Amino acid sequence: MEGLEKPQIAAALREIAVLLQFRDENQFKIRAFENAARALAGDPRPLDDLVLPGGLEKIKGIGKATADIIRGLALTGQSPMLDELRLGTPTGLASLMRVPALGAKKIGVLYAELGINTLEELEVACREGRIAECRGFTKKSADKILAGIEQARRYSGQLLLAQALVLAEPILEALRSHPAVFRAEIAGSLRRCKEVVGDIDFVASSDNPAEVMAFFSTSAFVQSVVGSGPTKTSVLLLDDVQADLRVVPDAQFATALHHFTGSKEHNTQMRSRALKMGLKVNEYGVFPTDDASAPALPVVTEDDIFAALKLATIPPELREGQGEIEAAAADAIPALVTRADYTGVLHCHTTWSDGKHTIREMAEAARDLHNWQYFAVCDHSEVAAYAGGVKKGEIPEQHAEIDEVNAALASDHFRVFKSCECDILKDGSLDYPDVILATMDLVVASVHSRHNQSAEEMTDRLIRALENPYVTVLGHISGRLLLSRDPYPFDVDEVLKAAARTKTAIEINSDPRRLDIDWRYCRRAKELGVIFSVNPDAHAISALKYVDYGISMARKGWLTAADIVNCLPLKEFMVWATELRAWKLNQAVNNWAED
Repeated sequence: MEGLEKPQIAAALREIAVLLQFRDENQFKIRAFENAARALAGDPRPLDDLVLPGGLEKIKGIGKATADIIRGLALTGQSPMLDELRLGTPTGLASLMRVPALGAKKIGVLYAELGINTLEELEVACREGRIAECRGFTKKSADKILAGIEQARRYSGQLLLAQALVLAEPILEALRSHPAVFRAEIAGSLRRCKEVVGDIDFVASSDNPAEVMAFFSTSAFVQSVVGSGPTKTSVLLLDDVQADLRVVPDAQFATALHHFTGSKEHNTQMRSRALKMGLKVNEYGVFPTDDASAPALPVVTEDDIFAALKLATIPPELREGQGEIEAAAADAIPALVTRADYTGVLHCHTTWSDGKHTIREMAEAARDLHNWQYFAVCDHSEVAAYAGGVKKGEIPEQHAEIDEVNAALASDHFRVFKSCECDILKDGSLDYPDVILATMDLVVASVHSRHNQSAEEMTDRLIRALENPYVTVLGHISGRLLLSRDPYPFDVDEVLKAAARTKTAIEINSDPRRLDIDWRYCRRAKELGVIFSVNPDAHAISALKYVDYGISMARKGWLTAADIVNCLPLKEFMVWATELRAWKLNQAVNNWAED
């Protein structure tokens, strides 16, 4: 058998990762194969060079074990490990694992007892009642699985923002490095930082589009070519994601980039404004409408397009057709928050609950790697036993450790705060009693259970938590998990009003699977006077960078640094948290006296 090429080897490595997940193997082992697939696809060197002794091992993300497997696939086209994993595994495992109600172990039971291989077979078995006969399943399980199948199909072909960026950024880097490319950018919904995207768009400028598109379509990232024309090539990437590249003359780059960044609503409104001004705007340029033979106006950057229409520059994140053109016409586009504005990180987990690193390790990374001024330890509370929640009796020991870390690290420019992510119980009370919450510098309160309450019950539950005098931040407000779990029902406006009334911050949870609160509610919340807190919900040092995704969501929500409490410098943040606690306690006393 002949050896495989890079795209096929990368696909085989990803298949190994999926099959290991089905076997419930160690997560680090699974991640090693995922990382190796990405690293191999992203290395521009020929495969023949890489498989030479020591070549693969020099690539970051490829270890000795994965290097041996890659060499075997490159030379013989075979991997004993892959062949062994495929035995006794559903052929449609990848599609089955997209069903939220199913885990790897449950899929194994269904395959062993019913021979289920595909979503279609799974759906039929549910509807015929055969699922309930399997070990560990009930009639209720079948109903949940059917709902999960519908959700998997609804989200088919969609990617999280973070996943899309992982795929797009090395491709963009490769395009920019090509000698025939003048300029290149990511476009489409990914450039607008939508939390979920369907495909990936690139725009490049060149005098030799055929050469650039040939380079793009034959790169190691590409699985197959979907279609190709004079100015556009569509491919299927290794992760079955479609990517489109448009190559234009450099004089058209800015207008093409603007046009293919979208959204449709934004572009329609831009064209309408242009027509009223005697201009035509499209992907090819900006033209006077009163003279068909007139050349395009000189446009070098997107700023020139907006200037021609007498508009302030509109950042890509705001180009959704939601009032940005009217704001730009009035020179009222806000100075959106940036990563440079961000000064301190809240809502992070450590080895005290389900985090991977110690308090000191996380704090040092926050200080030294990200240059932040403060770090809040927010481990899970006791009721979250599944996440190793900190027991009430362990709190003094945890706080003593924080004191030790502060003694070693703290200064006028850095501090570790005592905090927790306290579960909001079904009635809106908190998992820890007030006597414990009072020992915290701040408290993040979140819902982690009983998502099936009615909208009225959940609204009351969230509002009661906001009214708790010790709650500083309401975490991941809707409980959604993008592409796998819908938000629970609640009256968003009433909860936002309660947040404004109680002066409690609403979290923009930056975990790529959450990105919650939905950016679409941020402007309304800001109008009501709500303040926000952007937090990574980091369970490891590597996840601290999730803050970038939260900042993107804040920008989409029209927020500035002044709207985000952890853009405050350390001393100002401490004053804010202290004054909020005092104010809420005073309000609680007054309310109690009135009652």
